[in-house]
Amino acid sequence: MRLHNKTVLVTGVSGTAGDKIAVRCLREGAEVRGLIREETHIALCHKLGITPVFGDLTNEEDMRAALQDVHLVFHAAAYLGGDQVIAEQSNIRGVESLVKAAIAAGVERLVHISTVSVYGHFEGEVKLDEAHELAYGHAEVYIATKCESERRVRDAISQGLQSVILRPGVICSESKSHWGDQLVRKLAEAEEITWIHPDDMTPWVHGDNLAEMCVLAATHPAAVNQTYHALDGNYPESEFTMRIGRAMNKKFVIPEGDAIRTMYSHTKIRDQLGYCPTITFEETVFRLEEQARRI
Repeated sequence: MRLHNKTVLVTGVSGTAGDKIAVRCLREGAEVRGLIREETHIALCHKLGITPVFGDLTNEEDMRAALQDVHLVFHAAAYLGGDQVIAEQSNIRGVESLVKAAIAAGVERLVHISTVSVYGHFEGEVKLDEAHELAYGHAEVYIATKCESERRVRDAISQGLQSVILRPGVICSESKSHWGDQLVRKLAEAEEITWIHPDDMTPWVHGDNLAEMCVLAATHPAAVNQTYHALDGNYPESEFTMRIGRAMNKKFVIPEGDAIRTMYSHTKIRDQLGYCPTITFEETVFRLEEQARRI
């Protein structure tokens, strides 16, 4: 499958990944629509070169209208906060509404952006692959509702909707990223950095690389109904956050307790889909260090 001349709908275009997915699809020759709820996001869609489509994920009528003549869907929208009601509405009911409408519309493939957080938290050194069980019913709202959103996607697969689940970790980029430019500002505002252990492992992916993975997931025949860790690697914080902080001469106070040593395999997407990063970890950290020095 190719994206050229396909019509795609991207949710979450105002977030960390959605805009990058939209731009990457445009480069493939797709007609791209961005699902938005607020008029303030119209200008963003025009800047990206995509068509704004108004709709609420939880409204089935809105979804049916938004998916008219759509071939592929990239679902990048999610609620990351701790409000139980909002999380269930966005991350569970929204996915239910989206996949139901996608099945009815005859969408060719859905790419669902999940998270490696669906496994929960672990102590000690742990290595996980995509087959590891999910943390259903986890005490943290985000984890629990993202697990349930994956369940809804798998239910849709059983009803004939071709789908791919991507599980990124820390989505980093030089702009609009909690783990990029916003991290630089957070470190700049702190007198001391007290929450980072140098041996903590960070499951890292650049936002543009995630967009590349989305295109592969949407077009490669081997990707159908598969789940992939969407990562470029697992990196210690000594090579990531601490490097950025040192660029501002920040003082680090190592927290008590053991380091977070969970690591996630990232070979499946390379072996099956031929993924290769377009932007490296090293060049990204270098640019974030430059941002830090300018503050």
